Amino acid sequence: MEKVLYDIMKCDDGVTRAVPVVNGMPQDPSYVSINDKKKVEKEEKKKDKKVVSIQERIQEQVYDFVAHIEGLVDDFIINGYKLNYDFYSQLLNKGCKSVHARKLRDHYLDDYNAMVALYNGEDEYLNEAWGHLKPTQIGKMTDFYGVIVDDLERIIKNATAQRKPRKKKPVAASKQIKNLKYQQEFPELRLVSINPEKIIGASELWVYNTKYKTLGVYYAENSVRGLSVKGCTIQHFDNETSAQKTARKPKDVLNNLTKRSLKKKMKEMKTKEQSCTGRINSQTILLGAF
Repeated sequence: MEKVLYDIMKCDDGVTRAVPVVNGMPQDPSYVSINDKKKVEKEEKKKDKKVVSIQERIQEQVYDFVAHIEGLVDDFIINGYKLNYDFYSQLLNKGCKSVHARKLRDHYLDDYNAMVALYNGEDEYLNEAWGHLKPTQIGKMTDFYGVIVDDLERIIKNATAQRKPRKKKPVAASKQIKNLKYQQEFPELRLVSINPEKIIGASELWVYNTKYKTLGVYYAENSVRGLSVKGCTIQHFDNETSAQKTARKPKDVLNNLTKRSLKKKMKEMKTKEQSCTGRINSQTILLGAF
């Protein structure tokens, strides 16, 4: 067994100790390479770095706006209670958004209400704290805080007005037709309804009422959006162009269910044209959606 040699040396951590000698070189157990040091420092920086949440950042910005407004309050008092400030423009130029304005409004609404209570002599504590002010000065202070609150309200209101309306998610076809009642087949005329999901987005829908023998067509009021269904009712159809007629000889009328044939038969029918109601029921065959 090879004998381990030791030597005395001052180590990298500042401690003098006996260390093993390998290949003629003393081995410092406390030695850390430059790369390892950098890794350790990097990890320590990560630990020390505080993650600031969005809400914390917003609150810090609100404190900055409060400090700015309080400076204007001091100027207002020093200048003899003369109101010549455009808070709206100043706050917008400093980057005040509606999210800041909401917090600021609540803060300065309290100040405004305190001034009103002081003016009316409703609070003994306020009377003592602000007793040095004359009634006219209290009135001007009340107006001053009122203007601040009004301008903050304007920022909130204008931001809401400029906000883009949220787009509604289109309702899936299967959900739209889940409560739709229709007649699946009519053996007498060998008619079978189409899958009602085909109605959704179609530009026209042909139907036949087996009880009243009426042939009807629904044209979409907007060809891009197409037709839709709500409950048992066809939605977004054009009331002026959509129509229905009684078929005196339904077998002849419905012997060909192509769009072209149905339009031709409808035009040739001599019965009175009626407006469509949009209602679909258990006596309605869905002939075709195009």
